Amino acid sequence: MNNFEIRVLLRHYWKKGLSARAAAAKICEVEGEGTIGKTAAIKWFKRFEDGDLDFENKPRSGRPSILDEEDLRAALEDEPSSNTRDLADKLVVAQQTVVNYLHKFDFVYKKPRQDPYELTEAQAIRRVEVCRQLLDNPLNDRFWKRIVTCDEKWVFLVNRNRSRCWVPRD
Repeated sequence: MNNFEIRVLLRHYWKKGLSARAAAAKICEVEGEGTIGKTAAIKWFKRFEDGDLDFENKPRSGRPSILDEEDLRAALEDEPSSNTRDLADKLVVAQQTVVNYLHKFDFVYKKPRQDPYELTEAQAIRRVEVCRQLLDNPLNDRFWKRIVTCDEKWVFLVNRNRSRCWVPRD
């Protein structure tokens, strides 16, 4: 039973002259325990007595909990590395609302994957030259003897300052 139907029943019992507690007890007797509490019934009876016969909730103050999903997706496309606080400020909603929607979209906040970068022929030749220079160094230190070289065609770019970003879960 939804809230609208419960409120219609409350108004019916209010018009019949029943008390709020008795109306709540009758509704719970028919629909099941915990359908409506006595305090909620008292609140609705007071609204009916004040002349407010509308069954809808009154607007409340505070930030809206509703967020336009397209706005959030567009904000993520513009700046995927932005955190939830920045997104909440930009979209004028609560931070937890942004977090809830991102989890609803099945997004996770993680560092991007490191992809290998292809070396050009000139870069590979330059690396070989540098390695030869280091090995030919007159300093006969154990450090230089431990260097292992090979002819790899790609290399990982180590960027420790990578920022996290919101990405879909794999």
